Order: sequence, then structure tokens, then C-alpha cells
Amino acid sequence: MLLCLSVLRPSNSLLGSSRATRRATLRVERLRALSQIVRFFKGTIARLITMLVDLALLWILPFAYLAAAYLALDIPARWFARRDAYGRWGLLLFAAAVAIELVGIARARRDAPPIAPVRPKFAKVMLGLSWVAAVLFTIGDLSS
Repeated sequence: MLLCLSVLRPSNSLLGSSRATRRATLRVERLRALSQIVRFFKGTIARLITMLVDLALLWILPFAYLAAAYLALDIPARWFARRDAYGRWGLLLFAAAVAIELVGIARARRDAPPIAPVRPKFAKVMLGLSWVAAVLFTIGDLSS
């Protein structure tokens, strides 16, 4: 008699022993699939935004360094020559130009790799040439 009562019962929920258990398992699997899809799209969007920012910096940063070098020299030269220095925006432009140039010089001193796909030595030379061009542009601006 004791032998008949000690029957092994399946403990796995997938064996069909409970309809509620199967529904709960199905809900959990759907939730997992949905969260994986959400994570995939979130990662894809984050990578796309990162790529667009890198591309914008690659195109804009060399021109920003050149403009900052020019404005960092030209605005004080205009002040000393008692000429109009871009009106009310002059001080703000000068502060932004100095900040951009300080970032460029700090990166050059650290031998940080540039954002553009060039060698650090080439980036340093281009930064120096932007200062030479800024000096020439400032002289040309003040002589006119």
C-alpha cells in the first residue's frame, strides 16, 4: 500500500500540469522578448547618435580651431586699435575663442589623438598653421 502512494510526480511546469503556470511562463517569455527588442533599438539609437556627433566634430572642429585662433587675436587687436569688435557679442566671442583654443592646446600638449583620422603630429602642425593664418588675417583686417 505504501508503494502505491509514493508515486513520483513531474515538477516541471512545461509538462502540462498547470495551465496557469504555462500562461505565466508565456508572459515572462514575451516580456523578455520585448525587453530585448527595446534594448536593441536603444543601443542602435545610441550608436547612431554617437556616430553623428563624431562625424559633426570631424567636420566642424578644424574650422572651429581656425575661427577661434582668428577671433582670439582679432578681437583684442580691434580693441587696441579702437575699432568696433563685434558689438555686444565681442567679449562673448573672445571668451569662447579662448576656451576653444585652450582645449586645442591642452590636447596638443597631452599628445591626445585628434578626433580627425590623422596623426597627433599632423594635428599639432595644423593647429600651429591656424595660428599663422589667424595672424595674417588679423593683420589684413586691421590694415583695411
